[in-house]
Amino acid sequence: MANRKGVFIGAYVPNELKESLRRRAAAEHRTLSQEITRILVEAVHGQGLPAGSVDRRNNNTIPRRRATDPLPRRRSEDLPFISPDDGRGKK
Repeated sequence: MANRKGVFIGAYVPNELKESLRRRAAAEHRTLSQEITRILVEAVHGQGLPAGSVDRRNNNTIPRRRATDPLPRRRSEDLPFISPDDGRGKK
């Protein structure tokens, strides 16, 4: 018997839906089970990463740029930051 992590969920679906899922899974180089799991995770937890992406961050990781770049975070070639209350009449 295979060593599986998780529980089995059985469902009856139309054959054309199963075939559509199978083709989609094959296009993404996944098994049918992996594709169904991905769809369920997105449905329950919200939109995930794009196909083929891997999230290597853990929950305690601070984005590197935000940890070192002072506010306002701008690129050197961007227009200079002008605050809304700089005395030019607009707020």
